[in-house]
Amino acid sequence: MKKLLWACAALCLLTGVGCSNQVRYRTAGHWMSTADGKPVLYQTYLEGTCSSGFAGFGRGCSDSNSKLKRCTLNDDNTLACVDDTTANAMLNKDLPER
Repeated sequence: MKKLLWACAALCLLTGVGCSNQVRYRTAGHWMSTADGKPVLYQTYLEGTCSSGFAGFGRGCSDSNSKLKRCTLNDDNTLACVDDTTANAMLNKDLPER
């Protein structure tokens, strides 16, 4: 009986904890031009924590936030990207103000 109790306790602990990892999913991108004609890429993505669960339970993503990066195209075809903190604050009310 004690072994069954310990097995149930271990199963509950493993189900509750599970294995989780940080993920980042690209959701959309849009090219625009600035007033001086420079191309700018607005890149949105979802960043959060996902878990594979245990035996089919506890699977899914939680604690996710939408983010936006503004990338300018340089003359050598490289991108210089920065976080758009104003847009991120509007998209995610739970993020602290910077």
